[in-house]
Amino acid sequence: MLELCFSQSARGGLRCAQHCGGGGRKVFGVIVGRDDGRPVTRKEIRQAQKQAQQKREALDREAIPLGGTAADVLGLSLGLEMGDIREPLGEARRELLRRWYDGNDEAADQDWQETLESADRLRACGTGDAVRIWVDHTPSSACGLLHAASLLKDTKAAVHVVFLPLWRETGDGKTLVSYLGWGEVEPELFGHFLSREEPLPPLILRAMASRWRELQQENAPLRAVVNGQIRSVEEDFYDGLIRKHIPAGQTKIANIIGNVLGQEWPGIGDVWLAERIRWMLSTGELRMVREDRERFYRSVVERA
Repeated sequence: MLELCFSQSARGGLRCAQHCGGGGRKVFGVIVGRDDGRPVTRKEIRQAQKQAQQKREALDREAIPLGGTAADVLGLSLGLEMGDIREPLGEARRELLRRWYDGNDEAADQDWQETLESADRLRACGTGDAVRIWVDHTPSSACGLLHAASLLKDTKAAVHVVFLPLWRETGDGKTLVSYLGWGEVEPELFGHFLSREEPLPPLILRAMASRWRELQQENAPLRAVVNGQIRSVEEDFYDGLIRKHIPAGQTKIANIIGNVLGQEWPGIGDVWLAERIRWMLSTGELRMVREDRERFYRSVVERA
């Protein structure tokens, strides 16, 4: 069984989920802090470590291993919700993705090579092969599913999909956990969602591939999930969310982006938000107060 996902974090989670559980995993460190900046006590640190270990042990008890090997987990982490998609596996896409790595070209090149290998393995699937696709609520995943369908539509593989629900009830029946992407799900819990697995027959794969061709022909600067469907939208689609989190005074760009991602759940990554902030700076809507040439996110801006 090949496991396919559309983000690096989900890929890592799936690999861990293959052989999770069984106990033995220890929590060696936790991050503890206060909102008011006061130092934490040793007692508070020990308590946080104890709670983290208890959570780890509870997850181990809940774990349902997926099985398989790390080589079975494929990733098409292409960010297809943004930019030119006429050649999703071409050099233009590669250069766009390199910007995610903030100068770490070695890691970017390695991930790109693994992505190309994943695409080749999907195309090479035949009778007797099975592919399970893990899809969440992000535009990247929605685009990734359609692109994957275009790679699989002429194969004889048995294709299934697991859609991430918006909510999950915890084991105690008292708490709801909300999810946006598979990267937020603990590896021990992936197996709990297998009951939601459903087949994607050839007819549906071809329909998805057809929709992907339409999006490629439109080739909008951006794609978003609107009323449950992936749509071509204008590049300023998320600008209102960005403006909502620009304070009256000076602030770091990282704070703006962090608040948009943390409070609005737009389903799009920080790269696009940073690009739109650059655009606002170029038009004069924002003014650069203190520029950090090495780390754009650490730069300080204010409303013009």
